[in-house]
This record gives sequence, C-alpha cells and structure tokens, in this order.
Amino acid sequence: MAGDQQVSDLVLSQLEQSLTALVGQFVAEPYRFFTEADAVASFTSQVLQRPALAGIHRTADGQATGLLHREYPTFFRFKKSDPRRRLERPARRGHYDLALLDPNYVQRHGATAVTNRRIEDRGILSPPPLLAVVEFKLFADAWDRRRVSDVRHVLGKLQLTVNPPAHARAVYLCLMQRDIQSTPRRWDANWGRVREMLAEAGDVASVVAVTWPEQQRDPLLECRGPWVVDMP
Repeated sequence: MAGDQQVSDLVLSQLEQSLTALVGQFVAEPYRFFTEADAVASFTSQVLQRPALAGIHRTADGQATGLLHREYPTFFRFKKSDPRRRLERPARRGHYDLALLDPNYVQRHGATAVTNRRIEDRGILSPPPLLAVVEFKLFADAWDRRRVSDVRHVLGKLQLTVNPPAHARAVYLCLMQRDIQSTPRRWDANWGRVREMLAEAGDVASVVAVTWPEQQRDPLLECRGPWVVDMP
C-alpha cells in the first residue's frame, strides 16, 4: 500500500512539473499558444517525456494502452450548466481535457471497462480509477460573464470528480489568460469573483497565469489547493 502511494506521488509530481513548465512558457511567451488546444498539445508532449507517465500498460485482457488520455468520459452524469451533484438519466456525461489512469485500475479491468465508452461498462471505482484529471482554460481576451461562468462550470465538474466516492486522486485546473483589452474596472469586477471560486474549491489544485502583452503590467501567477510539488 505504501509502495502504491509512493508511485502515485511520483506520477503526480511529474505531472505537476509538466504543468509548471507549461505555465512558465506561457508567462515568458504569451503568444506561444494561440488556443487552448495548442496548450493541451504542448502539455501532452511534455508529459510523455516523463518516465513515470510515458510507459505502456496492459489491461486485464492483455491490451496495451497508455495512462494519459484526452477527452476521457466522466464516470458520472451531471448537468453541465449547474454541476452541483451527480445525476441519473436523462442527464449526460462530460469529458475531461486530460485524464491520467491509475495503473492498478488498468491492470484489474478489461479494455472495454478501461476505455469507459459506455457508462454501463465501468469497472470497480474504488479505489479511484484515475490518478489525476486536468482541465485547461485559455482565454485570449478580457474577463466577461461567459468566461466567469466557464470557470464555475469546470470547477463544478472537478469537484464532482473528487466528491465521495472520489473518481480521481487529484484534480487540476490550469487557467491561462492573454488579456489585451481589460481596463482596471473590468478586471476588478470579474477577477475577484473568479478568485473567490478558486478559493472555495479547496480540493482543486489550480494555477492561474495572466499576461497583459500590450500593457506595462507584470504577469499574474497564482496557485491554490493541494499540490504534491511546490508551485512557483
């Protein structure tokens, strides 16, 4: 059991180091990533260079797979516009930008359960089947009501993921913003609410990086929640 914990800590620390590198790239070069998809692709590339994250694992029926998967389905249904509780049909499932499977879950289940395409095929979910889930947001403009709602929705999904019985050991939100229009008044009107939401979601490890490439302002970098490694 202690050995499993050490392996999990190693894997999560390497995942977090990749997040640190991604955020550092964005702060140093705000136009390195045009879109959220660019950032996710870069992060995936960095993760797959980490030894603990890049290996091939075998399912119980002998199929080969990696641990990292994009657009992996949730193990629960919920209302995406109001993600406060897990629901039954007719509610739908969501997807994670990135999910990191627990190797023990992979070894104990066949490929059909591990791929999680049908919620009826999900395997035994205790201990959590996922080591980690990562959600990304990249806003290429100032805050507005829609973007604040986007953050609220994704935090709700992540909190549902770790609510008992938890489906992931750790959940992360990486929020990057390249703000080229914001006035101080507009920033103050929205950032305070976002900051409150991040603080209230204490079980979500979040990192926020904001740059103002057309203004003489220092980048903002804030981390909250439980991290295995020390974040900058």
